[in-house]
Amino acid sequence: SLVRRRPRRSMLRVTLLLAAGAAVCEGWGTPSSGVAARVSSSSRSTVQAGLFGRKAAVDLTTEYDYIIVGGGTAGCVLANRLSAKPDARVLVIEAGKDKSHKEMKVKVPVGLLKILRGELDWNYNTASTDSVAGREVYLCRGKALGGSSCTNVMLYNRGAAGDYDNWAAECGDETWNAANMLPFFKKAEDCHAKTASREYHGKGGPYTTSDVPYQNPMSKAFLKAATEAGEASNPDFNDWSQPQAGFGRFQVSQRKGRRVEAASTYLDPVRSRKNLDIITGALATNIELDGKDVAATGVAYIDSSGEKRIAKLASSGEVLLTLGAIGSPQLLMLSGVGPADHLKQQGVALRADVPGVGSNLQDHPAVLLSYSAEGKASARGVSHSSKLRQGPDTTKISKAALAQWLLLGKGPLSSPGCDHGGFAHSAPANALEGKMPDLQYRFLASKTISPDGMTTISEEYLKSKGHPDGITLQTICARPHTRGQLRLRSSNPADKPVIEKLYLEDPRDVQSLVNGLRKARGLCEQKSLEPFRAYEEFPGVSATSDEQLEDYVRKSVHSANALVGSCKMGKQGDRMAVVDNELRVRGIRGVRVCDASIMPSLPGGQTASSTIAIAEKAAEMLQSRRAEQQAPAAAMATA
Repeated sequence: SLVRRRPRRSMLRVTLLLAAGAAVCEGWGTPSSGVAARVSSSSRSTVQAGLFGRKAAVDLTTEYDYIIVGGGTAGCVLANRLSAKPDARVLVIEAGKDKSHKEMKVKVPVGLLKILRGELDWNYNTASTDSVAGREVYLCRGKALGGSSCTNVMLYNRGAAGDYDNWAAECGDETWNAANMLPFFKKAEDCHAKTASREYHGKGGPYTTSDVPYQNPMSKAFLKAATEAGEASNPDFNDWSQPQAGFGRFQVSQRKGRRVEAASTYLDPVRSRKNLDIITGALATNIELDGKDVAATGVAYIDSSGEKRIAKLASSGEVLLTLGAIGSPQLLMLSGVGPADHLKQQGVALRADVPGVGSNLQDHPAVLLSYSAEGKASARGVSHSSKLRQGPDTTKISKAALAQWLLLGKGPLSSPGCDHGGFAHSAPANALEGKMPDLQYRFLASKTISPDGMTTISEEYLKSKGHPDGITLQTICARPHTRGQLRLRSSNPADKPVIEKLYLEDPRDVQSLVNGLRKARGLCEQKSLEPFRAYEEFPGVSATSDEQLEDYVRKSVHSANALVGSCKMGKQGDRMAVVDNELRVRGIRGVRVCDASIMPSLPGGQTASSTIAIAEKAAEMLQSRRAEQQAPAAAMATA
């Protein structure tokens, strides 16, 4: 009968879903290395339109009103907004593959473990410096449509209002302050978080935010421990009507337990627009600048067959750089725009001496405090890492966890692992003076394998069997003072740039992390976490003095993945400013930078939301400019 067949069909569907999910999970990505190698192995350059079809190949005679270089987070936003006007021809050039953002390892939040150092990661390293004990520090940057929104930990923390008020002061333009940036945050957002303040969140925008539909018992205990330690609770870190300090659940860019990234939300819904072209598998090599007034005329790129192509710009068109804090300054320098002495040294013909290109680079430095729960019966099998696996002696994904995620969008696979935490001051005096918190804490219901958190999740975790239960608290310098720099390694676009002096060059950052580790110990040693800790593994109970903790910080500091600032926005008299308040690059015409590299200072939060807001604001500026340009012609037509 029909009544009996329905359960069978339903059971068959469940079985097929589980089998497909398990097969995909077992085969999630393999690491690759080297920019040149990844470019050559990339899919052939294609121009896509529509979810189910392909446009004809690019007409190389087409002149575009906007050439967006970099199909990452900001690039996807701009492509959507600017192509909404049918008379604007828009081109996106992206080095990554076309459909990488649709892969299971991107959609499953825990899939980040398979992304790091793989083909969706540019896989950068800093130069070794004394400030980090002679080490290189690994930096993940997304190489796909959607960019680093495909590779981040999905936390949706904008920072405090003061971060954006500081931007406005830095560039002398109040339209960049918190009150004027808030509408762009809200325009982008579709908020489903239960405790979110409606005054500070949007509804119905492309980018969904929510609570993680899973809470590990250890994470709940951590929030109780914070209360026991006398810390305030914060139900919404994006509510600017209250102080940022406090502890609670972080909002995330997820919908029904699946990662939300910029390609699926902004780009895919508009691919069918006839005025939008998307080239993937293409490495931009330089901006074409004419010899007379240093104006952009197009963008040169190498397609996946190795052929050099040039995308042409219309006479009043603009090149929009959205390659991120590493790629955007690199392309400017390859085009002859940057510090004159450095470009001469690399054999690049100077087109404009803009000394700030590549300087002011910032990131959040992070260190770990980790406890093993070995021998604790109360902790056995409770860790997030244990919940994810079929058993203690295997690295295979738990079938129960997989079923929860596939069928319900819930369970441990829906958690990025660090979605509980808070913000705090490393010194009580700073709080009394009304300063913004200099620390962020991210709690992980798992024991780390090594003190370098990025190495743990990118190399060691997936190979580790018999992983003991335990807890980890990541301490992040939320508003660092160190300013690093980026320089060309050579004039070859496929050579990764040199990234140097990015961490702990300023002693204030070291002190924040040393004080932060002490505060982290105070949080983790509260009664509520006692069932889940046996002994401190990193840095270890013997590290107590400032000198010992500083040594640990320098030897283990790692990236919290928030690179910004290398093409900073500033006032006219600021020699190190690369762009003005309308994001126009100094010294040349027809080029703007519209991504995280324009941030004068790093917000005390995660940067995907800020990058999206920048792109939303840039799109509005560009559309207003285009309307002004077209107004005289429109007036004449109606006269």
